[in-house]
Amino acid sequence: MSLLLCLLFILLSPFAQAITLLAGEVPPYVIRAQQGAPTGMAVEVIEEAARRLHEPIEIELMPFARAIQEAQHRPGVLLLPPVRSQARETMLTWIVPLLDEAFVLASDRRHHPTPLALNEASTLTIGVLRHSLSHSRLQELGAPSLEIVTAERNNADKLALGRIQAWAAAWNTMRYAQQEAGLRLSDLVKGARLAKVPLYLAASPDFPPQEAKRWHDAIQGMRADGSLVRILLQYDYQAP
Repeated sequence: MSLLLCLLFILLSPFAQAITLLAGEVPPYVIRAQQGAPTGMAVEVIEEAARRLHEPIEIELMPFARAIQEAQHRPGVLLLPPVRSQARETMLTWIVPLLDEAFVLASDRRHHPTPLALNEASTLTIGVLRHSLSHSRLQELGAPSLEIVTAERNNADKLALGRIQAWAAAWNTMRYAQQEAGLRLSDLVKGARLAKVPLYLAASPDFPPQEAKRWHDAIQGMRADGSLVRILLQYDYQAP
């Protein structure tokens, strides 16, 4: 086989064409499956968009903080499911919002039955996910006692045991982690809102603009035909 034919084979190979999706493990958007590939509402949306684009993808599951960091330095990768913020604006390519989410303070009904107010944050020990929007928002507010975790399931357990007084996270993430921990949803008391923001499909800073537009248009097409909402509702998604 000539060198030219070898190069053409490599370039046209589906494996060579596959785009890497860095998926930060934040259920229910990105969920580690017991067997097989990761799933979750955001993953399923991207898989359907990839199917429509005839674009093979390879999903790399990792802690959310690591996914954010790697996406800034690895060329040509997609990223799920970051929140767009001023601090991250130039770090990534922001392709398209996927869903809206509310980040809130929550308490356990047995320990603090009334909804928490924002001005109480400075007096509480609050569990947060490292490098999450809740983490940065509470730092901006000057909350002095933050318990940092790498998985929201840990916050569900700690809140139920009274080891933290409040939990700051996305509401849908809280609900999923609470159930994953075998705890009652009715014990979660939704308190003050820290932010209402969209979660994005993003990419590395060097991601080609024409490719970003293709992904953008595919997701917008799913939004227009209702398939995006149908995927979200399969995960009991609650819009803010």
